[in-house]
Amino acid sequence: MTAVAETATTGTGDAPRDRTLLLSALGVPLGTLAFLGDELPEAAGRIVLTLTSNGFAWGTAALVAGYLVRRARRAPVVATALLLVATTVYYGLILVVSRRWSGATLDDGSSADVHGLLSIARAAGFWLLLSVGAGLMFGSLGHFIRNGPRHLSSAASGLAFGMLAAEGLYQLSHDYYWPVTNDFVRAIVVSNAVTVMLSLVVTVALSASRRARGSWWTYLGSAVVAGGLGAVLWSLVDAVRGTGFSE
Repeated sequence: MTAVAETATTGTGDAPRDRTLLLSALGVPLGTLAFLGDELPEAAGRIVLTLTSNGFAWGTAALVAGYLVRRARRAPVVATALLLVATTVYYGLILVVSRRWSGATLDDGSSADVHGLLSIARAAGFWLLLSVGAGLMFGSLGHFIRNGPRHLSSAASGLAFGMLAAEGLYQLSHDYYWPVTNDFVRAIVVSNAVTVMLSLVVTVALSASRRARGSWWTYLGSAVVAGGLGAVLWSLVDAVRGTGFSE
């Protein structure tokens, strides 16, 4: 009887650990698909990147990971691990497979490989750092959406919407996309509009799937505020990217 009890206890203790490893390992396909999106032709690549290589896609992965982990302290850790794995895989594939850092030359004809490697290292460091912040935030939000009291859960869901939709809202706010004048701009507008709509679908679905009822008014108010805040925060990320530091 004692042996059976010990076995049951051990099995229960291993379950959270197994889920942690499984969710963290999902960073491998996420990073791989983001890499493939960079390598595919324009139309196909943009579709893949919309689903696998932007703030919405990676934020959703971290949010769902946090939602699935019941322990409050473990949820942000698992979400962060997932994003760190995805980022490492993505830049590892660039380093080893595509080798986009190699082959260029400087003005004097010498190899620019060292400069290319330094650029990859800076970009990887920037996104690894961002992965830590995003993982901790989205993992915690996912946990609160599922386990928090009514208004806290709804507020967390609205905040998650704003952070997931941040990149799309920021891009759609640019004047130079309006009016839409060609297919290239149209693809950008549609892509970002899709991420905003998907952000709404994901957060509403997570809120609706919890057992206790939430407050949709709280969700709406939080989503509006968080949407504006998220767009501002993403403009800061985009400013860093514009310097070439994170490319």
